Amino acid sequence: MADGIENIEEKASGVVGLLKLPPYILGALAVASGILLFLPDVIIAKLFMTGFRDNYGFILGIVFVLSTAILAILLINKLYKGIKDKIDLKKLIEAQTKFLKSIDGDRVLLIKEFIQIQSGTMMLPMHSRVVIELQHYNVISPAGQTHLVNMAEPRINYFLQPWVEQRIKEDDELRNKFYS
Repeated sequence: MADGIENIEEKASGVVGLLKLPPYILGALAVASGILLFLPDVIIAKLFMTGFRDNYGFILGIVFVLSTAILAILLINKLYKGIKDKIDLKKLIEAQTKFLKSIDGDRVLLIKEFIQIQSGTMMLPMHSRVVIELQHYNVISPAGQTHLVNMAEPRINYFLQPWVEQRIKEDDELRNKFYS
């Protein structure tokens, strides 16, 4: 009984090991086992593999089916992630554009100032409602990690995120709003 359980555990660990192999090795196993399984007997005989295929054909079949199935799942997963990433990026761009179209007042004036300055950074009050809101929406970010701040009037350098200028350049309505 114990020998049977150990034998099952060994076989299971072999299958788990197959699942953990990198895709290029799985591909090689799928191709090699497929060749050994599906080549005509004449070619297999010339390769002196007839006895091997007869003795281990069942294992070759399992290796072929598992490795091919795993490769197919990996391919489907990669395609799904690629398509999902493109859809998510499109939704993000639409949301960013919609946000920039919806803002007004001081937020628009601040973004206009950022677009006009040459240095790319601007000293802004840390506790300003407009600055906090634009930072929350990732429109502006602090320039650096640590800042020497006068606590009587805390101001630090901020920069405009590159996506903001990109969305403005891509949309006529935003260009009119921020460049006029």
